[in-house]
Amino acid sequence: MSVPTIASYFPFGRIKIIDQLVSADAGSAEIWATPHKSYHPICQGCGCRATGVHSWTERTVRDLSVTSARLWITCRYRKGYCARCRGIHIEDLQLFHPYLRVTHRMALYVHELCQFMTVSEVARHLGMNWKTVKDIDKYFLERDYGQPDLNDLRILAVDEIAIRKGHRYLTVVLDYITGRVVFIGKDRKANTLKRFFNQLSQKQRKTIEAVAMDMWDPFIKAVKKKCLRRKSSLTSSMWWPPSTALSTKSALRNTVRRQPKTRRSLRVPSICC
Repeated sequence: MSVPTIASYFPFGRIKIIDQLVSADAGSAEIWATPHKSYHPICQGCGCRATGVHSWTERTVRDLSVTSARLWITCRYRKGYCARCRGIHIEDLQLFHPYLRVTHRMALYVHELCQFMTVSEVARHLGMNWKTVKDIDKYFLERDYGQPDLNDLRILAVDEIAIRKGHRYLTVVLDYITGRVVFIGKDRKANTLKRFFNQLSQKQRKTIEAVAMDMWDPFIKAVKKKCLRRKSSLTSSMWWPPSTALSTKSALRNTVRRQPKTRRSLRVPSICC
């Protein structure tokens, strides 16, 4: 007679389910897994095959719930020496991230919930610590938006936002055409904006045609030193180029000027005595 198993719900190729336990009230479940002997350990960092096994250890991670039962997986794994990374790293079982205490599919589920719910609501819904939920969401945000695409930037918009009282600001740089945030830096100094331009290659700087910003002198100084070319412009500051001045003159020509008001002199009648 065959024994019922839940191994088919865990299609992880590099691990093997060896045991399972479900609580009496079916509110929680735990399974034990070990690396499959058919696979050699590979480095979590670079994906290369490890040259040798350094040690064995285990970790308990949270997985997606099975119906109403919360599920944990206790998995043994190996630490191997990687010749390419020149260090000891845990093997990649395609099950969990080395810095997260949940499985890959559980982390993705948490991140999807965070797009529609607050961190506290997700933590309360899943019965997890809110710090764990925040770290998972932060990991995906850094993966997707941590390295913005700085190619083909033509027009930039630069401004600052206040984050708290006491003149605490952040400098924000946008792609003016798409509205995409490409840089956020602390403070609103010239060095803050220079850090952004230092990330750009010479080829990327040449594609910038205009920078829209206010009359804040540190921003103008940074753009003038790091980015400005003869065919680029500083919009709103009216510093360069002639095209900006021409557009301003044409706008003034089309404006009807008011006649200056003349001051009437009051004549006081003379009184003859």
